Amino acid sequence: MFYQNLTRLCREKRTTPTAAAKAVGLSSAAPVYWKRGSIPKADTVQKLADFLGVTVNDLLSDNSETPSKLRTEEGEKIAVLSTVGAGIPLEAICTFDQDDPDSWEEISKLDAKSGKYYALKIRGNSMDPLIRYGEIVIVRKQDEYNDGDIVVVLVNGDEGVCKLLEYRDNGGICLRSLNPDYPPMVFSREQIENLPVRIMGRCVERRGKL
Repeated sequence: MFYQNLTRLCREKRTTPTAAAKAVGLSSAAPVYWKRGSIPKADTVQKLADFLGVTVNDLLSDNSETPSKLRTEEGEKIAVLSTVGAGIPLEAICTFDQDDPDSWEEISKLDAKSGKYYALKIRGNSMDPLIRYGEIVIVRKQDEYNDGDIVVVLVNGDEGVCKLLEYRDNGGICLRSLNPDYPPMVFSREQIENLPVRIMGRCVERRGKL
């Protein structure tokens, strides 16, 4: 979503994502990661918005008029297993009820064959304006993650948060919010092992509320 918005706005301003990246002090390789689904830090998004003469919301919001749940292709159902916090960590509470239609989401058969997916409902507003309170995120389990990925992380074994991931040179991680009202959550290598802190998957899609 971010990369699609960026390319569209760059085209309107007669520039390119590579030129925009260089203008805010990043390497020409940055758009490659954005195209793969990574989101830059909040301050970088603000710099890009300033360069393009738009708002942060223009870069991060889903401008589609068609709700994500209205799909024409036949797909695979996945369960909405839990709620996670986008803000203060909240206990991951199982909400799955197989007889409740709101407890299911659908992904394409192609995606279903490419890995393991599950869905989570967001509680909190620290990832505004990209992910809002009450929306569903589709999460893909994987072995490796990159800086700028939006991930679901379990802290203390049962507190789930949705954040932007940033690795630290000392083996630690920083979990950042897109909403500037929320401070980053920083964990050392020792805290990651002892609390523990575990990345449970990467958010690959947001499903807005109908």
